[in-house]
Amino acid sequence: MKFIHAADIHLGCQPDRGFPWSRERSFDILAAFRDLINACKKEQPDLLLIAGDLFHRQPTPAELKEADALFSNIPSVPVVMIAGNHDCVRNGSSLEQFSWSPNVHFLSGRELSSVSFPQAGTVVHGFSYHTREIPEPRYDGLTAPEDGRFHILLAHGGDSSHIPIDRKKLGASGFSYIALGHIHKPELDPENRLAFSGSLSPIDMTETGNHGYIVGELTGKGPGALRLRFVPLPSRSYIPCRVKVTERTTNQSLFRTIGKFMEQYGPSNIYKLTLTGKRDPDISFDQEYLRTAGRIISYQDETVPAYEIGELLKAHRHDLIGRYMEAFLEDGSEEDLTDPVRKMAFYYGLDALLANFDSETGEVK
Repeated sequence: MKFIHAADIHLGCQPDRGFPWSRERSFDILAAFRDLINACKKEQPDLLLIAGDLFHRQPTPAELKEADALFSNIPSVPVVMIAGNHDCVRNGSSLEQFSWSPNVHFLSGRELSSVSFPQAGTVVHGFSYHTREIPEPRYDGLTAPEDGRFHILLAHGGDSSHIPIDRKKLGASGFSYIALGHIHKPELDPENRLAFSGSLSPIDMTETGNHGYIVGELTGKGPGALRLRFVPLPSRSYIPCRVKVTERTTNQSLFRTIGKFMEQYGPSNIYKLTLTGKRDPDISFDQEYLRTAGRIISYQDETVPAYEIGELLKAHRHDLIGRYMEAFLEDGSEEDLTDPVRKMAFYYGLDALLANFDSETGEVK
């Protein structure tokens, strides 16, 4: 029995609000959903499993019809889905009242229910969220019937506010496979017969790495009878870009370096820029200018000025700057600055003091 497992599609989400490319990101999410449907056309699985959060929020009637139109493009592939915490079922909502295409089976109830597929010898179980949070470990006590069929559990959760999950208990529950949603990073755990497919497309800058869906095959009940493979989808990615500067680095050379990095990894991707290393004390990097190099969603400057600490201590031994430095440097060395926050505080203060130091009077203005 072959299945495709996806989750956390988040239709209707518009990531990176406030940035020029935000509208494009909402199209990326829809494109990933279309890619999933096209994969079903190609793979022709016995089931498509959606483990919650098909929508980012309560869907409108129009959004429901658009999603259903895509599901109707694979009429020979049964779709089984549950609602997650983002698209939980509200009383009287459009989601609760919507009539899906014949191939779509929505396990919308609060309590565990199931749908059977005799031709595939498979039963799929699950329940939907009706509130944004469920702190109780509701999956812990579930067990699968022993009737010779494959039993699959659709589940959504994995943190303290959204159905905490005990992998060992799930692994011992007797289900042939547990298709999980809510955690946006893919993770395959065939030993416990479960997997998180992760979000189909990244929805915020914390979601680096590959995103896609899982193709699985059940060939029996024993060890090795479950085969899983993760299939990444081509999508815009959030990519960390760490650049180490030197005393020779200027805004212009840094701009070129960032540009070359983006050319290598793709200008349509979105970058989290972090600067490290020691810079020329006379140089400060212009965040607004550097952001024009491409799609930079976050900027962090962890550089420190390349001061000769020993020489500075000698030159300012008897003034305020020297006393300030000695308060941080017990041994008169940068090696004392092991804590990153303390290190940055030291250099920020030292910068300010040196900028206001009057060499003629030996005082800080």
